[in-house]
Amino acid sequence: MMQLGYNLLTEKPITVNMENTGHACIVGGTGSGKSIATLYFLYNLLKNYKVKLTICDFKKTGDYECISDRFAKFDDVTQCIEEYYDDYEMTPENNSQIKLLIIDEYAGYMIWVTQRDKKKAEEIKQKISEILMMGRSRHCFVWCIQQRVSASLFPSGIGAIDNFQICIGLGRLSVDSRKSLFAGEYLENKSFEECYHPKTGQGLALIDGQELQPLQIPCIRDKERLKLLLQKMAREQSTDEIQKKFY
Repeated sequence: MMQLGYNLLTEKPITVNMENTGHACIVGGTGSGKSIATLYFLYNLLKNYKVKLTICDFKKTGDYECISDRFAKFDDVTQCIEEYYDDYEMTPENNSQIKLLIIDEYAGYMIWVTQRDKKKAEEIKQKISEILMMGRSRHCFVWCIQQRVSASLFPSGIGAIDNFQICIGLGRLSVDSRKSLFAGEYLENKSFEECYHPKTGQGLALIDGQELQPLQIPCIRDKERLKLLLQKMAREQSTDEIQKKFY
C-alpha cells in the first residue's frame, strides 16, 4: 500500500494499492503544496514497490533531477512519452513491475505541443488515453500533475479522464477543476465542507472505492533532503535490477 497523507477529520492514513489503483491526476495552483506532495507520494511509492520510473518535467522545475535515467525536460518530453508508450505496448499482462510515467505540468505541455504541431498533440493525447484505459492490467500507470484540469486535455468522447483512479485537488480549486475532478462528490460532513478552506498541503482526495476525503499532507520542511532520499531509493532499485540480470 502507498500512503497519500491523512484524513483531516479522522486523522487516519489515506492509502491506495498501486497495483490496482495507479493512475493519478494531481491538481493545485501556485502555493498549494503540489510539488512537495508529489515528491511525498513518490517517496512512499518507492518505499513500498519496485518501480520503473519515467519522468517528464516540462517546466524544468528541478524537483526530479537524478531520480530516474528515463528523464526529460521541455522539448524532449514528447519523445520521452513516446518511448514510455512503446515500453507499455511491449509489457505483458500482469507484469510484476510497476511502470510509472510522471508528467509534471501536463496541461502546460499539451498547450505547448498543440501550438507547435496539432497532429502530434492528438497522437500524444491518444497514447496517454490508451494507457489510462488499458494500462492497469499491465501495471503501467500515468500521473498527470497540473495547475488545473479539463476534459479538453484528452480526446473527446472516450471518457479517458474518468480512468484516473486517484484524484487529488490541493489548495483552493477553480470551479472547473473541482467539477472535472470531483463531479457530484461531496464530503460526508457537509458542515465541515462548507467552511473548509484548504491551506498549503491540504485538499481533497478521491480514490476508487473510497469516499471523498479531506487530505492533509505531512509537513515536510526540508524539500532538498527529500529529493536526496528519492535519488538514493531510485539508485538502490536500479542496482537491484542490474544484479537480477546477472544472477
